[in-house]
Amino acid sequence: MPDRKTAPLSPAEAVVLLSPNLVKGQAAVKATLLLLLATGVLRIEETEAAGIFSNKKIAHLRIAAEPKNAPPEVAALVGVVRAAQAEGGKIKDVVKQAEKTFGPACMQFSLKFIIPELIARGLLQKKKILFTHVFRLTPEGETAQARIKSDLFKADDVVRLLKSDPAQAAALAATLGTTVLLSDKLTRQFKPLADAMRTNGDGGDAAAFSDSSPHRVSQHGSFDFGSFDFGSFDLGSFDLGGFGLGGAMDSFHGGFSDSGGGGDGGGGDGGGGHH
Repeated sequence: MPDRKTAPLSPAEAVVLLSPNLVKGQAAVKATLLLLLATGVLRIEETEAAGIFSNKKIAHLRIAAEPKNAPPEVAALVGVVRAAQAEGGKIKDVVKQAEKTFGPACMQFSLKFIIPELIARGLLQKKKILFTHVFRLTPEGETAQARIKSDLFKADDVVRLLKSDPAQAAALAATLGTTVLLSDKLTRQFKPLADAMRTNGDGGDAAAFSDSSPHRVSQHGSFDFGSFDFGSFDLGSFDLGGFGLGGAMDSFHGGFSDSGGGGDGGGGDGGGGHH
């Protein structure tokens, strides 16, 4: 297992590190849910409901596999999804339950689980200014943040290349790791991207879906995070059936927009404070 300080960031750690004083609770929840969809722990189930002019599709989150050796934030979110099933498990139900559990804009999700990890990894420092606390990037944190920002620009290039040059898009996406989960534009293109990565991969597809693959849900219906390495994340090595079909990802993003949760935190990154 790699040293914690040098190991690749989780999607939630990456999104919070981009603007640590905004806390980014809801964005961190969203990124972690996408990770759980990619790994097969969760799946999207779509149902139809009557609309004014036509039926509309509604996305629900379901638990498809139990996570083994799950990090605390993953275990907490699986619990949130499980609790939201009582209301139907729609995306907005999950977001509502997350805000009930972690407070407005899910700020406590980041403050309890993500920011302490970033501090332990030497990427953030907590400073007290008068009666508030602010988070400052360390030099290592600045380097990591710059890399994430660069990867997000590359993610936009992947979206553009998917139509004109799928092979190049796949090659570029393979260098981004879990950063692909942070781009709303790219997550809406997961199906064609995963297909391109499998088609243009170097024979890795067979290994990725072998029974011994750490990227596969076991026959007992579990996914082992103990053997999962964020640095080896390759979208093409996952079965993306859990993402649903057609506009399922639009429904997923729409569920967050419709939740009424608003933005993540408040204030500028350099000036927001937390007690």
